[in-house]
Amino acid sequence: MTKITLEELLKLVTVKENEDGDLCILDVEGDVEGNVKGYVGGSVYGNVIGNIYGNVCGYVKSNVYGDVEGDVEGNVKGCVGGNIYGNVNGNVNGNVNGNVRRNVEGDVEGNVGGYVGGTIKGRKWQFIETPKEKLKRLIQEGADKDQLLEAINQLEDN
Repeated sequence: MTKITLEELLKLVTVKENEDGDLCILDVEGDVEGNVKGYVGGSVYGNVIGNIYGNVCGYVKSNVYGDVEGDVEGNVKGCVGGNIYGNVNGNVNGNVNGNVRRNVEGDVEGNVGGYVGGTIKGRKWQFIETPKEKLKRLIQEGADKDQLLEAINQLEDN
């Protein structure tokens, strides 16, 4: 750990007294390499490499590369690299590479790589396998000749 003077520290952070008389950090001019174990009342203008263990009451204007383990009370307009374990009370205008464990109250205009455990706009989600996907799956599963022939015929029909 590097030691710096108070004057150098005050160039990096702005400190204020809250309504309880406690000192708190108002702004940080630079990177935070460790954890923040308290409330962030402003915005984060950079990447969060770790986890967020509380609520985000504003916007996330980028992609989420992990899981969302709570509800989304607005729209998803980017990519979620993992799963959404709560409800989406808005639209999904991007991709979810994992599963949506509960409901989507609005429209889905992107791809869901997994399944939807609840509903989309009140309707039960159902996976529909295309003839091409079915043939590929049957080949990978080592299906018998009759199953493969049926899948090839379906593919030709479409």
